[in-house]
Amino acid sequence: MKKMFTTQLVGLFNQLDEFQLEDAARLLSQALVGDGRIYIYAKDEMAAVSAEALYGKESLSRISPLFEEGTLAQLDSADRVFLLSRDSDDEEMVAIAEQMSEQNMSVVGLTASHRNEGKRQWTDLVDIHLDLGVTNSLVPTDTGDRMGYPASLLAMYTYFCLYLLISEILSEI
Repeated sequence: MKKMFTTQLVGLFNQLDEFQLEDAARLLSQALVGDGRIYIYAKDEMAAVSAEALYGKESLSRISPLFEEGTLAQLDSADRVFLLSRDSDDEEMVAIAEQMSEQNMSVVGLTASHRNEGKRQWTDLVDIHLDLGVTNSLVPTDTGDRMGYPASLLAMYTYFCLYLLISEILSEI
């Protein structure tokens, strides 16, 4: 099982869109080059990325949670927002993305992207959407089910790719 999981996982790592990653890194870097901040909100298992970005050994400078004790941060046009969730049709995330859109905030979104017909997609409201491409768990079981859903692992990998790209951009300025 481990070998199958690893093989499938490496395939998902390799399918991340380099151009989208670079665009996302540039958009987020704009806040750090100027007087802005990056505000992050990650839902459910994606909160692992938020914890890494805010408190990890290699956290980004000038990054803050989008919500403090349930209250939305005071955002400025120089700020950028990074939203993460498992599903692209998550109702809470739709509401947050709508609010960011109303405030003309620049937003990078990251999801495993489950498109359900008829449901509004919060990812349609962001400037750049990083789609992890995870639709199912990776490893088939003897019963025909699957297990090993790596959305948070892929999200963490994507964060580190962004971190490296942002660091490179900032070192050139």
